[in-house]
Amino acid sequence: MMSATRSRTLPIRRWLILALAISFLLPVMVTGFLVFHLAGVSDDVTGADMDSAADLLRDSVASWGDPAWQAATAARLAELGVDFTLIEGDVVLFQSTSDPFTDADGDARVRRVEQLTFPGSNPEISAVVYGEENSGPPDGIWLAPVVALATLSIALSAIGWQIGRTVVRPLAATSQAARRIATGDLEVSVPSSNVREVDEVGTALELMSAELRHSLEQQAELEQERRMFVGAVAHDLRTPLFSLRGALEGLDSGVANTPEKRARYISIAREKADALERLISDLFAYTRLEYLDQTPNAEPLELSQLVGHLVDGFQPQADSKDIELQRDLSPDSRAVQGDEHMLTRAIENLLDNAVRFTPVGGTIRITCERTHSEVRLSVIDSGTGISASELPRLFSPLYRGETSRNRGTGGAGLGLTIARRIFRAHGGDLTAGNLPHGAIFTASIPFGDQDETARKYNPLGRCK
Repeated sequence: MMSATRSRTLPIRRWLILALAISFLLPVMVTGFLVFHLAGVSDDVTGADMDSAADLLRDSVASWGDPAWQAATAARLAELGVDFTLIEGDVVLFQSTSDPFTDADGDARVRRVEQLTFPGSNPEISAVVYGEENSGPPDGIWLAPVVALATLSIALSAIGWQIGRTVVRPLAATSQAARRIATGDLEVSVPSSNVREVDEVGTALELMSAELRHSLEQQAELEQERRMFVGAVAHDLRTPLFSLRGALEGLDSGVANTPEKRARYISIAREKADALERLISDLFAYTRLEYLDQTPNAEPLELSQLVGHLVDGFQPQADSKDIELQRDLSPDSRAVQGDEHMLTRAIENLLDNAVRFTPVGGTIRITCERTHSEVRLSVIDSGTGISASELPRLFSPLYRGETSRNRGTGGAGLGLTIARRIFRAHGGDLTAGNLPHGAIFTASIPFGDQDETARKYNPLGRCK
């Protein structure tokens, strides 16, 4: 089954850019946060420690000469990694270390130096503060490569899982579906994907499967219809041919040995020849509409005048059965776009159907009226009507209702089918129903663009 909806998708190029950005930025961001914000820096003296030491010395100028204060202050600032020297004039009062630029092991070290002066003091005093230069790497710098590799591994795993879910699995399912289609299994389903190109491939495969399935079903229907069509044609042609051959053999063998018999045999031969001509004409018209994609040759046409002319042509047949032809044809105020030859055939089929199934002494009423969008033609007879079981199949090719099985009515069961397809080829339709006394056939032709009508009509005579 085709997916009812597809997920919102992005082109594969955007997914690749997003994957590259994540694989680069995520390790950098996580490493920077963990190492420099959580691991912290080394215990080297900071600027704040130097400022604390300078404030302590300024506040204790009066105690600079006190040996006890000197020892306590040296110990206190040593905990902060700060050394200092007190100077009065040119004399050094106190040094917390003999060489502030060398550590206990005699190795040179980088120091940060800040000099404190006290202008206006007498004698002039000053101090020099030495702190460790904060230039080393953080204490947890060794975590950086570990965190970076771990984060990169997680990011790549997530990207790989996403690629498998949105690319690999849908493509594998598409490949499997294609192999199933190749073996004739058209009931396939492909999972959706957030990658647009992959999703479009899956959607196209499902659409192709659905179209193939529909095509095969339609082909099976057409094949079944073709077989029925051929069988019905053979049966309908055989009956008049058998009668015609019998009449000709009777004339040839001398069975018709009186003028009356010869006249009757000739009348039978002529009647069956007319039936054959009508059958072949219907079959030819049906074949053109069904297989040759015949479209109307649209020209301005006054339908009321055409209907009136055709009704006049059926007057002799109606008179032979004492049928009254009633007409109510509104004057043409607007011409329709139609093919006169095709519409003549369709209207003749309706009138012929009405005359054949209207009993002796009955009436046939033909109306033609206009609405704002179409012209509507109705043929109403006073026959027995159409049974409820026949109505759904009345316009099916080669279908005959129970009342039409008498071969004396003639026809191949194509007249109404041809008529409906002609009206549908003009953008209209043909319907059938019952009235309290007889049947009614209603045809319609819209006032519209005939080119658009032709585009809506397909070779099988069905409106799209």
